[in-house]
Amino acid sequence: MRQVKIPDGATPPQDWLDEAEIVTTALRQATNDEERKEIIKKNEFLWRDDRVRTWLLSLFANKCWYTEAKESVSSIHVDHYRPKGRVTDFKKNQRDGYWWLAFNWVNYRICGQLINIKKSDIFPIVEANQATPDDPVSLKLEAPILIDPITDDACLISYEMDEDGCIAVPISGAEDTDISRVDATIEILGLNRLDRLNQKRADTWQECRENIVDYSSASKDPHCMKTLRQAIAVKAIQKSISYEKEFSSVAAACLSKTAPEIIKAKVNNSL
Repeated sequence: MRQVKIPDGATPPQDWLDEAEIVTTALRQATNDEERKEIIKKNEFLWRDDRVRTWLLSLFANKCWYTEAKESVSSIHVDHYRPKGRVTDFKKNQRDGYWWLAFNWVNYRICGQLINIKKSDIFPIVEANQATPDDPVSLKLEAPILIDPITDDACLISYEMDEDGCIAVPISGAEDTDISRVDATIEILGLNRLDRLNQKRADTWQECRENIVDYSSASKDPHCMKTLRQAIAVKAIQKSISYEKEFSSVAAACLSKTAPEIIKAKVNNSL
C-alpha cells in the first residue's frame, strides 16, 4: 500500500466546506440519534458531490487509496474511514459510529466499490480508547486496527507473487503487532479476494520484473548498447514506481525483493 500525500494546507473547495460545516453544526445540535440519522440521510449527497470527490481523486491520480487500482475494484466511492453510522468489531459487537465526522473531508478516503462493500462498517480499535464527539484529542488517542492509507503505516502492506497472482502481505521484518494489523486490514478490505485485482497486480509485478531482467541481461552487450539498454530499463522501473502509476507499490515491492542492489541504487538515485 502506498501512502496518499495530502499537501499541507490543501482542502476541498471553500463552498463545499461551508455547506459541510452547516450540516455538521446541525448534527451537533441534534438531540437524539434519530434526528442525526435523518440529517445524515438528507445530506448524503455532500460526500458524493463532485466538488469534493474530484478533489480527492486528484490527490492520488484517480486511484483507489486502499488498492491503487483505477478500475479493477469497480466504480469509485467516497468512503468514510471511520464509519459514520454503526461500527462493528471482529466479534460482531456493535457500537455508535462517528456521526460527527460524516461531513468532515479528513475522514474521507477514495475507495473502489467492491472494497468499500467488503469494508462496510467494520472498524475495530485497540483496547477501549474510543473517540468521542466532544473531545477532539480523543480522536488522536484512538488506535484503529485498520491501516489508514494517508499515514506512513501504509508501508506495512507489501506484495508478493503466489499461485493466485500477486497478493498483499506484511512487509518483511514487521513486528508481530504490525503483522496482526496487516492481516486484519487484508481481511477487512478483502485485498486478496478479487481474482482480477490479484492478476492486475501480477501484471505490474511481471512488467517490473522483466525490466529488471532486461537490465541484467544487457551486461553481455557491447558497452554502448549495454549503457542504452540499462538506462531504458532504469527509466521504465522508475515510471512503474512513480506516485501516479497504478499499482506503484507493487512495482516497488518487486524492485525491493527481486532486484540486485545496483539496480535499486540507480533507480533510487535517479528519482
